[in-house]
Amino acid sequence: MVKKGIILGILVGGLLGMGMADAEELPNLYRGIRPLGMGGAFITLSDDENAMFYNPAGLNDVSGFGGVDILNPVVEFSENSNSLYQDLSDLDTDSEAAVAEFLSGMVGEHQHVRASVLPNFFMHNFAIGALGQATLDMEIRNRANPVVFTDIKLDTGLLLSGALGFFDQRLQVGVTGKYVKRDGIVHVYTAPEIAGSDFDPLDQRVNKSDIAFDLGTKFNFKTPLKPSVALVVSNITDLDFKELGKIPQQVNIGASINPDLWILKTTFAVEIDDLTKNVEGDNDLYKRAHLGAEFRFPMILAVRAGVNGGYLTAGASVDFWILSISYATYAEEVGAVSGQRSDRRHVAQVSLGF
Repeated sequence: MVKKGIILGILVGGLLGMGMADAEELPNLYRGIRPLGMGGAFITLSDDENAMFYNPAGLNDVSGFGGVDILNPVVEFSENSNSLYQDLSDLDTDSEAAVAEFLSGMVGEHQHVRASVLPNFFMHNFAIGALGQATLDMEIRNRANPVVFTDIKLDTGLLLSGALGFFDQRLQVGVTGKYVKRDGIVHVYTAPEIAGSDFDPLDQRVNKSDIAFDLGTKFNFKTPLKPSVALVVSNITDLDFKELGKIPQQVNIGASINPDLWILKTTFAVEIDDLTKNVEGDNDLYKRAHLGAEFRFPMILAVRAGVNGGYLTAGASVDFWILSISYATYAEEVGAVSGQRSDRRHVAQVSLGF
């Protein structure tokens, strides 16, 4: 049972930001459930704790006290991971032939699981947060002689953001500083290795840490549609964890309109990430394109929809003052170009705070 638990820890996952061989998901540190529902088009909005990861300039749009999240766990998984536990429960992990057959049957299925917490405080022009996040990633290749490409990450970090507004708050500038420690395993496992009596994946465990900065700008136009444009340089100096992967410096641009429609406050946004193509192998513009919309009803309800790299996204949240519940679904491109190979995911969050 212990061995199966260890194998499950290896097998359950996806490639959040590391890109192993053929699977090339764009690297990132953290993605909030609200931006995910909007297709990732968020740098012109960024008026909550997500500003620390998307655009700190948006904190200038927060009026007075923004909020405190004391406990806000996020759980995310890919559709391919749903049946994995049941299949594993019947596996004879001491048989190399059984392990090889099990792995062969999962060839080509991208697995993804993420769990995180982000206690935070944000207000007008300021935010601070502590990140704890575990991401488990796997893809099996070569049906004749299966191997398991594995990426397991445990990130802990501290983020501090500040912003200022100029020209009647139309021009906004913000900066985020981040320190992140990564503990993890990046390794290719074979069937004989997994079935071996001395199998211990922790033998490959390493840890690294790094610091980086985000610099964001945003300009709000004073017209009825309330358009905004934004430019963000994220991960300045790179978040480089050596063999555990690198999140390179990126330049992102976006634009949005924010009209009031009847009782609704709305946002319609477009964003292009990594303009300078600093991400290795990142040549597909469509893969880096994001479209999103958010409809905020009075009081407790907000709904979202978007397109992330050509795939539809959706989300919703309800806010009962100290308790909020959110959900989003999106698909991530894990191939080299948009439309090649998608990984549909679901993410939910429960937040306690005020």
